[in-house]
Amino acid sequence: MASIPKGETKDHPLINPFGPLSPNMESMNLDPILVVVGGSDLLKDRAEEYTKRLKILGKKVKYVEFEGQQHCFFTFIDLDSEPSKELMKAIKTFIAENSANKIP
Repeated sequence: MASIPKGETKDHPLINPFGPLSPNMESMNLDPILVVVGGSDLLKDRAEEYTKRLKILGKKVKYVEFEGQQHCFFTFIDLDSEPSKELMKAIKTFIAENSANKIP
């Protein structure tokens, strides 16, 4: 896997935030979290489970799914496409809802 340090396993906290090597998130003071996933993403189930477990721990988390989109769709899409515009709107709304300095 390209996103974990060389020699590590799938239990590394970067890959498995609820795994045996990960810190206990229950006592952590986390800022609100926005989880963005493509509806056709192969890792969609993991994103849903991550969101569900954070909510169980009482963390403020918002899940936004983009129907028909693949993994990391936001890095490959045309900035003028509908998914891109919807993603920017979702990010702006999330920041506005969770910021002391409200965005108009």
